[in-house]
Parts: sequence; C-alpha cells; structure tokens
Amino acid sequence: MSTFKSAAKWGIILAVSLGTASLQAKNTKVVTDTINFLAFNDFHGSFQQTGDIPGAGRFVRTLLDLRKDLPNVCVLACGDNYSGGYFPRLTGGRPLDEMFTLAQVEYSAIGNHEFDWGIPAMVERLHWGNTQYLAANIFEDSANGIRPEWAVPYAIKRQTLKNGTPVRIAFIGLSTQETKTAALPEIVQDLYFANPVDVAERIMEQLKDSADLYILLTHIGTDMRGGNVVFTDSDVDGLSRIAGIAGIFSGHSHKAVYGLRNDIPIIQGHNYGRKISRLQYEVSRDKKGIVSYRFLGGELLSPQEETSIEMEASVNRYLNDPRYGFGEILTRNLQELDPQKYEADSRFSRLGALVTTTYQDFYRHTTGNDTSIVLGVCNAGAIRTLLPIGEVTKLQAGNIIPFGGRLIACKMNGTQLKELLQYGIECKAGWLQYHNMEIKIDNGKIVSMVYVDKDKQTPIEENGIYTVVTENFVASGGDGYNPEWFSLRDQDFEAVPAAERNPTDVFIRYLKSIPEIDAWQIAVPKVLE
Repeated sequence: MSTFKSAAKWGIILAVSLGTASLQAKNTKVVTDTINFLAFNDFHGSFQQTGDIPGAGRFVRTLLDLRKDLPNVCVLACGDNYSGGYFPRLTGGRPLDEMFTLAQVEYSAIGNHEFDWGIPAMVERLHWGNTQYLAANIFEDSANGIRPEWAVPYAIKRQTLKNGTPVRIAFIGLSTQETKTAALPEIVQDLYFANPVDVAERIMEQLKDSADLYILLTHIGTDMRGGNVVFTDSDVDGLSRIAGIAGIFSGHSHKAVYGLRNDIPIIQGHNYGRKISRLQYEVSRDKKGIVSYRFLGGELLSPQEETSIEMEASVNRYLNDPRYGFGEILTRNLQELDPQKYEADSRFSRLGALVTTTYQDFYRHTTGNDTSIVLGVCNAGAIRTLLPIGEVTKLQAGNIIPFGGRLIACKMNGTQLKELLQYGIECKAGWLQYHNMEIKIDNGKIVSMVYVDKDKQTPIEENGIYTVVTENFVASGGDGYNPEWFSLRDQDFEAVPAAERNPTDVFIRYLKSIPEIDAWQIAVPKVLE
C-alpha cells in the first residue's frame, strides 16, 4: 500500500474555524490524524467471481481489511451499483443489501442504471444497506428547484477522528446528464438532470463554513489522456475549478483514473469491483480549534484473493437456487468472443454480430417471414462482457446482454436505414452492432450499403422497404437514436407477447438451440473504403 511519500507537494490547505470555544481552551498544540476515503463505481451487480472480476466476496473482504488497517475510513459508491448483469436482473439486485451492509457503504451517487427497473424499484433499493444516496442535480421542476423526494442533494458527516479531532465532511452527489439517453427514456422523461457544475457551485455557496472537507461524489465520466485526468461528460470541466473542493470521486466511464486537475484529486476505480479508489487526507486541529486538511495522496487498489465467507455464502445461495438455473449448459463456444475485439477498419465485433443475428432469427421464426431482408441491430452498450471458450452456461449467456427489455420490429426505407446506420457510426456511446452487411464509407459517411446473405448480395435501395429488429431502448431514443426511425411498427411482430421478446431470453434460447458457436461462421459486417 502506498505511503504517499511524493504526495506532500500536492498538499491543499483549507482552514475552517469550528467556532467551538471549548476546543480553544483545551488544546495547546497542533494534533493531526488521517482520514481515508475508499470508493468503488459501476459495480453493476457483479457479485460472482469470473475472469478478472473479483466478485462480492473478495471485494467485501478487501474493504473490511482496509478498514482494520487504516484509521478513520469512510466507504463510498459512485453509482450503477446493482443493475448490469443477468444475475442481478433475475435476483432483483440482491445480494447488494447484504454487500452494502457488510462493507458499511455510507454514501452513494445515483447512476443512470439505477433507473433500469423503474423509479419505484429504484427507490426501494435506495434504502438497502443503510446507505444514503445523494443526487443534487436531479429535479422534477428545475426552475423552482424542486427535487424528487428521493433526490437528497448532500449530506454532512460529523466524525470524531481517533485522536479526538471532530471533523465535518460534506458529500455532494452528482449524476451524469447522459442519464436522459443512457437510461430508458420513458422512465426518466419527467426528470431534469441539471448541469452538475452549476448545481455544485450553488450548494458550495449554500454550505459555506458548514464543513471542513467537501467531497464531490459523482456518477460522471473521467479518463486518462496523455497522463492527465479529463472529464468525458460534456460541460463538466468546471467541477475541478470549484473553490473549496477537496476531491472528486467519479464513475460512469468504466476507467481507471487517478490524478490532479486544477490541484484537485480526481479518481475512478475502473468497473465491476476491479479496483478500489483511495484518497487520503491529513486532518489537523490547532490550539485555537481551527481544523485544516492536507491531501496526502491516492491510489487504485486491487481486491485481494481472500474472501468474505459470509458474503460468499450469500452470493452462493442465489447462484445455486434452482429457480434461476444459472448453471444450465446451453452450448459450447469454440473461440473467445470479446465485445471490445473489433474487425479491421471498424468497431464491429463478432459478438455483436452474433447477438443481432439472434434477433433476426427470432423475428423470422415468430412471424414466418423468411424471405425479406431483416436486420437485427443493438447499441454497443447493451453487450456487457465477453463469452469465453468452452461450455456456455445460462448465467454466462445472460451476462452478455443482461438488461432485458423487449424487442421491437419496424419497417424502414433505405434512406432511413442509412440514417440509422450513419448515426450508429457517429454515436458517442459506440458503434451500432449488426450483421450481414457491407457498408462503404467515404470521409466518415456511408455512401452505399449491401445486404449479404451467404453468397447473395442485395444492394440497399433508397425506396426499398426493410425490417429492423432492435431493443426498445434504442427504439425509444436511448443513446440519442431518433425514435421516428422506428415509428412504423411490424404488426405481426407486435402480436408476439412482450414477455417472449425479451432480448436476453431470445439470445439464451438461440444458444440453446445450436450445438456450438464458431466465431468464423458469424456474419460480421464489413467496411469498404
């Protein structure tokens, strides 16, 4: 564990009078102590250990051991806590309640994926684990400053350090403005996500002299570029210029981030529990009762191998519950399929092509339409993890596209399809995934499209009519896709019960129907230039 020997030069001093006469009378010298903030982000319900994902058992054990080894620890979360895997979707997000209770998570930001199952379900989960969720920039009526009842803007923790120094820590919660398109639009349509900088500045003014350390606890994207911390959300760079801020914990972008920006430490711990963020401060109180702090340093810690037996048992109760059938073997995979492994000169993956091929297959089987051109598409963010070589379990398959929802099918002419696929290249969230296509690009723009079915090539014509099958997230405007592209619904497909059109279940049923997956037989799109 780092000793922060080189971090003294980063010291940031902020003195705030406690205004307590008794302290002034009793103290004749400066007393110092340290306080440690441990945080994680984008856990996404990754309770079971798999690959380089440590699982809740190892993660909790690490936090508990750090709490024993370090003085004055406060554990924080930066949002997207429970939704994002097949395991939490089937179990309703449990055992997050047990995990947050054992790890003593005190405060959390609200991420876009907290909204996945609707606001009533989110509000229920905000009470799990004795954790206070904070969301300062979420409003029902921003003009009048009216927040939902569950959107608590900040909290002030009053803590007495082990040397007797009382310290007040203000946590201000901030959510990404991208929630309007990163969450299912119909769920958050009545909420307004205000600019985090403007809101944080107002709250800092409001809380003036109310705390000794001010921490921004955010679900806002950051990254490292050229060795420097940058914000990946738009219009939030001013967060690092707000006077009096001691540190910023970030999330949302799933990056390993640590550094100073405008002399403020900013940190993010990757995702799925792979890293734990740590910021450490020296807190001093002089003989007049004045409390000051100095930033000592930070680091990203990897979870240890030892596990919490209690947490592991909780996870295993769900994993082994026969109601879920997580261990059922569906098929066998011959080559690893990674959603981040792209074909040459594109950002199409073979896993993306496999997923969307299952949409096409489901449409054909349920409607009996096996002659017209049908294209399955999905947003890049829907595909969450890789499919390893070997036997594929129901849990592994479900984790590929875990969010559920429902598939929709619509009719598009060639012009609309071209607009859709063009936006799918330009989309900030990542390339739209599909299959069986060759697209020619010139200066970043699609100039021609050809549908390829085995040896048959069919040019996409402007006035031709084509069927597109996708998730309701994309069709309703998620990630900024235009809902008007999907307005002409296929009525034969709409007649299929919505419960049968769950994309995760469609993918699982498809894999169960085939003896093996061969990556080289997947009809991944090709880009011609």
